[in-house]
Amino acid sequence: MLTHDEVDALSEHLGFNHWPRAIGNPRQHFVYATEQVAKHYKDWWGDSSCFISTAGYDNLVFDNGKQIPRSIIYGLTFFDFDHSTKPENAFADAQRLSQYLTEIDVAHWVQYSGSKGYHLFIVHKATRFRFDHRDGSGEALKTLVNQTQTHLKRTLGLNTLDEQTTGDPKRLCRFPFTPHIDRHGKKSGRYAMPVSTKILNEMSHNHIENMSYRPQYHLPKLTGQRLTLPELIKLLDVKLHKPETEIRPIIDADFGFTDATSETAVFTASLDERCMGVTNELKRRNPSHSSRVYSALFAKTIGMPMEAFEEVWVELGTRMGYVDLHNKEHRLHQMKTLFDDPRYVSFPNCSTLKAKGCCVGEICPRYIDMGEMKPRKIVKRRWRKKDEN
Repeated sequence: MLTHDEVDALSEHLGFNHWPRAIGNPRQHFVYATEQVAKHYKDWWGDSSCFISTAGYDNLVFDNGKQIPRSIIYGLTFFDFDHSTKPENAFADAQRLSQYLTEIDVAHWVQYSGSKGYHLFIVHKATRFRFDHRDGSGEALKTLVNQTQTHLKRTLGLNTLDEQTTGDPKRLCRFPFTPHIDRHGKKSGRYAMPVSTKILNEMSHNHIENMSYRPQYHLPKLTGQRLTLPELIKLLDVKLHKPETEIRPIIDADFGFTDATSETAVFTASLDERCMGVTNELKRRNPSHSSRVYSALFAKTIGMPMEAFEEVWVELGTRMGYVDLHNKEHRLHQMKTLFDDPRYVSFPNCSTLKAKGCCVGEICPRYIDMGEMKPRKIVKRRWRKKDEN
C-alpha cells in the first residue's frame, strides 16, 4: 500500500501536482492535497480502483448544486491504449508513440494499466485554460486535445488508442502502483505500473505483465522538454480545423443490447437514424455536453416523457460506464430545465451538429459537405416607390 510520502512524491514527479483535482473509484470528488489522496486510496485499497484526474482545477463554483471548475490547469495529455484480446498490440502502440516522442525530445512517461492496456502521458508545462460550457471555452479545449491526439493516432497508426477517452481534458486515470480493479469489481491481481523507456524498448509485454504482480516502487526517469499544449501543437504541425469542419471518428464500441425491442434499444436505433454523430458520442465514458443535450432534445421531440428518458439514460450509462452516472440530482435538474422549457422544441441541424462535435462525416447518410454546396443565386430586385398620386 502506498504511503503518503510515496503518493506525494509520485504526484509531484509525474505531473499530478496542481490542486484541487479530482479523485475517484470511479465516483469523483475534489481533493486539495496529497494527504487526502493517500487517505482515500488507503480506504479503497483492494476493493475499488484508485483514479486521479489528469488536470488540476481552478475557480470551483456551484452550478445547480454541483461543484464544477471554470478553469483547468492543463499539464498532462493522456493516451489510453487498449485491446480486449491482444494486449501486446496496445504495448506496441505505446512503444511506438514513446519512441516518437523521445525522438522529438518531448517529456512523457508510460504506464502498464494492470490489465490489457497501456497509458502514455505527455508532460506539459502546466497552463491555465478557461473551461466554461457557457461561452464555448470548454468545447474549444476539448477540440484542441482531440485534434492533437487524433493527429498522432493517424500519423503513427495507433490503432489501439481508445477513442472513448480522447478529447477529454478532465479525464481520470489510474494512479501508479494501485491495484487494478475493473468497474464491475473484478480484480486482476496486478497493479498499474510505470514502465521505463528502457524496459519498454527491451522487454516484452509478458515480462511487464509478470512484473506488475509485485511492482517495485520507483520514480520513472523523465527526459525531454515540457511544452505547453499550444507549443506541442506547433511542434507536431497539427493542422487544426474549425469546429464546423471537424469530423469525429467512429468509436469502435457497441451498446451490447440483447433485446432489440427494449425501450433503450429502440430509442438508440431511432436516434442513430436521426443523427449517427450524437449516438457515436454517447459511446464515450464521458459523453460531451452537446451530445447529452441533443439526445434529450431528440427524446422530447418524439414525445418521450422525461422519466422514460431518465431510465434510458441510466441503462446507457450502466452499459457504457458513464463516469458521472451517480450525479442523479444534477442530471434530473438539467433534464427538467430542458423538458419544461417551451423554447426547446426542435433537433439541431447538421451545421450545428458539426460545430458542436457531433458529426461523423460521409459515413452518415444525412451528411452534407458544406464546402461542396453551390452558392444560391441571389436575385437583386429594384422596387419602385409607390406613386402617391
